[in-house]
Amino acid sequence: MKIFKARAPMRIGFFGGGTDVSPYAEEHGGKVLNCTINLFVRCMLRTSPEPGITIRSLDLAEVSRLAAGRTWDGRLGLPQAVLDAHPDLHPDGDDAPGFDITMFSDVPPGSGLGSSSALVVSMLKLLYAAYGAASDPHTLAELAYRIERVDLGIPGGRQDQYAAAFGGMCVYHFGGPRVIVEPVLTDPAALLELESSLIIGYIGDRRLLTRHLMEDQVQRLVQGDTLRYHDETKAYVDEATRLLRELRIDDFGRLLHDAWEVKKAFSPHIAPPIVDEVYNLARQHGAWGGKITGAGGGGFMVFACPFERRLELERVLSEAGVLVRPFSFVSQGVQSWVVNGNDER
Repeated sequence: MKIFKARAPMRIGFFGGGTDVSPYAEEHGGKVLNCTINLFVRCMLRTSPEPGITIRSLDLAEVSRLAAGRTWDGRLGLPQAVLDAHPDLHPDGDDAPGFDITMFSDVPPGSGLGSSSALVVSMLKLLYAAYGAASDPHTLAELAYRIERVDLGIPGGRQDQYAAAFGGMCVYHFGGPRVIVEPVLTDPAALLELESSLIIGYIGDRRLLTRHLMEDQVQRLVQGDTLRYHDETKAYVDEATRLLRELRIDDFGRLLHDAWEVKKAFSPHIAPPIVDEVYNLARQHGAWGGKITGAGGGGFMVFACPFERRLELERVLSEAGVLVRPFSFVSQGVQSWVVNGNDER
C-alpha cells in the first residue's frame, strides 16, 4: 500500500505585511518580504478499508468524516474545504475505496506564522501527489488563497500561501496579473548570519482576535485612515532588501523597530498590552527591534539582537512566560513524497 505524505513550511513575515490584503494589493500593489522556517504542517494520506473519507487532526484532537452521502460530520472546516475543492476524491458510493488523512502542525493554533495556509498548501500538494498530477507553486498558492479567502471567507492576505508554496527568503509583489516572486538571499552564509541574530517566541493564541483585527484593518484602510501607513510599510521592503544583500544585519534589525511602530498604526488591536510588555522587555535587554510575525494580537514575535546578547534575551523572555522556539531558515517550499506502508494502524 502506498502512503502519501506532504509538508509545507511556515514563515516569518519581516516587512510589508498588510499590503498583501485586499483592497490595497489590487489598488496600490502589495509587497512583502518573508522567509520560510523549519516549522511545518505535515499531512499523510492512505487508503482505508472503510468507505468515505476520514480526516484526523492530531494536534487539535479532532476528527471529521465524509460518508458516501457527502455530508461532513466534524469541525475541521479548513481541511474539509480543501477536499471539497477536489470533488473527484469523494467516494461515489458505499463500495468506493475510502481514504484516511492525518495531519498535525509543529506550532500551536493562532501562531501568526501562517500555519493555516501551510495546512491548505500541504493538503493540496498531498492530493495532487495522490492523483499523480503535476502541480506548480503558483497554482497551489492561488488555489489555497481561493479556498481560504473566497470559499471560507476567512479575512487575510496572500503572502502565507505563496511562502508555503515557494519557500525561501523572497519578496512577493502582489496586484498585477501574476504574483512576482523575487528571491532575496540565496547565499547560505548570509542566511546563517541573519538567523543567528533572530529569536522567535510564542506569547499566546491570537485566534479570537484575528477576524475582528483583519476586518478593522480593512475598514480603516477603505476609509482612508491608514493608507499612508500602508505606503510606508511597503517602502520598508526595498530598504530591508538592500540591507540584507549588504549583510547589514544590525541595521536590518533597527529597521524592524521602525516598521513595527508604523505597523501598529494599522489598528489599535495589533499590539495589546501583553505584546507591548514583551516588546519593551526585549528592547531593554538588547534587541535592535522586532515585531509580531503575523497580523497582530498575539502568536509568535520575532526579535533581532546582537550575537552576544542572544542568551540574555532568551533567558528574560522565557522568565516572562514567552515560549522561545529554536528555528532555522529553509529554502524549500511545500514537498510531497510517497512510501510503501502496511495496513497497521
